[in-house]
Amino acid sequence: MKINKLFFGLLAVAGLLFTACHENDDDDYKWATVSGEQVFFDFSLPSRVDLDKDANSFTIPLKRLNTSSAITVPLTATLTPTPVEEGQTPTIPEVTFPTSATFNAGQAETTITINYDPATFKYDDYVSVDLAVDNAQATNYGKNIYKFGLGIPSPLELLGTGVFAENYWFGLEAEVEIYQNTENRNEFRIKDPFGALADDGLDGNQSEWLVFRILKPGDVLGNLTITMNDLVYFDVINTGDFQKTYGADAYMYHPVDMASKYTEEGMSHSRVLAYQDNGLPGQVQLDPAYLLPDGRGWNGWGDDGQVIITFPDYVPLDMAAEAHYEGIFTNVEEQVFAVANLKLGKDATDVRAVVVPLDADADAVADAIASGDLEATEVTTGRIEVPVGEDMTGKLQIVIVMLYEGKVMNIVTVPFEYYGGGKNPWQSLGMGLYTDDFILPLFGGQPVTYEVEVQENTETPGLYRMVKPYVTLPGVTENDLVDPSQPFNIEIDATDPDGVILNEQPIGLDFGYGPMYICSYGAYMLSEYDFATLKQYGFFGALRNGTILLPTFRRLNEDNTPKLDEDGNEMLYQGLVFDDDGGYYACPNGAFKLVLPEAVTQEAKAKAKKMAKANQFALRLAASGKKFDSQKARCEMNRRLPIKKIVNK
Repeated sequence: MKINKLFFGLLAVAGLLFTACHENDDDDYKWATVSGEQVFFDFSLPSRVDLDKDANSFTIPLKRLNTSSAITVPLTATLTPTPVEEGQTPTIPEVTFPTSATFNAGQAETTITINYDPATFKYDDYVSVDLAVDNAQATNYGKNIYKFGLGIPSPLELLGTGVFAENYWFGLEAEVEIYQNTENRNEFRIKDPFGALADDGLDGNQSEWLVFRILKPGDVLGNLTITMNDLVYFDVINTGDFQKTYGADAYMYHPVDMASKYTEEGMSHSRVLAYQDNGLPGQVQLDPAYLLPDGRGWNGWGDDGQVIITFPDYVPLDMAAEAHYEGIFTNVEEQVFAVANLKLGKDATDVRAVVVPLDADADAVADAIASGDLEATEVTTGRIEVPVGEDMTGKLQIVIVMLYEGKVMNIVTVPFEYYGGGKNPWQSLGMGLYTDDFILPLFGGQPVTYEVEVQENTETPGLYRMVKPYVTLPGVTENDLVDPSQPFNIEIDATDPDGVILNEQPIGLDFGYGPMYICSYGAYMLSEYDFATLKQYGFFGALRNGTILLPTFRRLNEDNTPKLDEDGNEMLYQGLVFDDDGGYYACPNGAFKLVLPEAVTQEAKAKAKKMAKANQFALRLAASGKKFDSQKARCEMNRRLPIKKIVNK
């Protein structure tokens, strides 16, 4: 809109100028005469010249203003090969530039013919060329040096329009053009994928192509010789998403670009998910890390579903699944089963389930089921009963695996606790008082204090948990719950009273942005620094006189000055909230508190009951339609390792 206003404004001024000239009968203006030869390259010349691999020459136009006589103009050319890594030799293609260009009398434009040997060019390896005319014969009406890239593009065939879904960085999907290299049929390209995703939200430096190749046994990447089928490698690509905090764009990297000894198993999340009848891929999955050029960034390696590329005309299989825990069943033979309700997509016909410890890697369990190394129970839509091993007790999970032609297509995990085979280590301490500053302030509410049951782990003294602190929050309805069958207890590790940690955990609520997760800032920083260092600098909470508190941090501007709100107050935080849309600064009032039952007074308990009743979940989130100022609350820590969902992986 600003451009349109400016454009029309210029038209108006131009109109006045033309009117003034027309009305001036005594036009004494003397137009400047053109002196010298006035030779130039037009400003409209392209910044890159794509050569034809079946030709051996191309031409560039050269212009002049003074056409009175025939002239020969000296030319100079400089060719700079593409920079390479230390120890490598750059490719210098054979290109022959003329040393002059000739204009006949009366001729305003001539052509410069440049010869080249196409066999000396590597596909997509563009060299830089500076082609110049003598300054003495140049003009300010154009440029005397034409700078351009010169190379032969890979031969590509447009397959059609597919879908590029990025579920980690942008959380968006868009229609994109997908091409196949006609000389290397295992190479595919997507035209400007991040530009398609982010529209005008980038700095314009995003890479033109996303290039990926399907690997075959025998291919070599770094120190890896490929033995597995259907692995995928993709070239480094600039997302064009400028990170103001770090002053650089974020790039998308493949694991082998950063770790020369990375294993094939570690690369296995970048792979072909399905093929079409015509032999082309149907869907391809990429497993990137988003890093800055200096190596800092957000490592997302090792999880499925980060980037999904769907090829034209391919209809993905419906392998969706959703499961809810229903309890424990013991039959007449004293066999124990975990019971869940399972809903499956129409194509999920080969489904297996097994009970394993909660800390077991669900991906490894699924692979073991697919290979036949781990026996599992076949299940279908509806009520499922999965055997619980005799030696299993404590925190467990049902791992449900959807297979298609022997390949793992989807995984659902259902956590639960079972202590039939051992003593329950969680002992109730009674009712404590919890002050929430994580969730309500995101929706414009104030911190609220209310009663919660507090338990302590008898096997790990100092490990506490709040029982259902958010699913029992006054005013929460069943529609807000991720899974009504799950308690979503919140654990707080105070085994070190001076190093209290609230690790990232789901709270069991979803207001339309995806399941929500909370963590203290100190717990988040453990992914980058060791416990002792963070404790030394005060990143962790403390347990004092029966009360657990978290430290408060300042939000900072790029120059490290305190960030202020519209009222001039410092913007604070104690933790983070995550959902499917990103990360947000939490506890902006510095009000987080858990008073253990031993320290609760009757006066505080009465005040909390009154507050919770009046609050009624911030009057249903201030009747705002469950909206909050996400930009104000959004934090840089939303670029993070994806969390495993409690219901759907």
